[in-house]
Amino acid sequence: KQGIKFYKTPDAILKAQLDAWDKVVAKKVAENPMFKKVMDSQREFAQRAGRWQNDYMVDFKPAFNRYFNAPAKKA
Repeated sequence: KQGIKFYKTPDAILKAQLDAWDKVVAKKVAENPMFKKVMDSQREFAQRAGRWQNDYMVDFKPAFNRYFNAPAKKA
């Protein structure tokens, strides 16, 4: 209605963002012990939560593709 468009961020851009973030974190961790403590805690939590999500969350793509997308191509 108002001309708003959504675009998926390309994987190359996401990788570049992660690479840039790694550099920022490395610099801040070296400068600030409290930043390091917080980052270590967040990474520990994210590792546990991410592992759980990867193991137990249902992938909705197969159901979506079955009912709303074109049929999958046979290999």
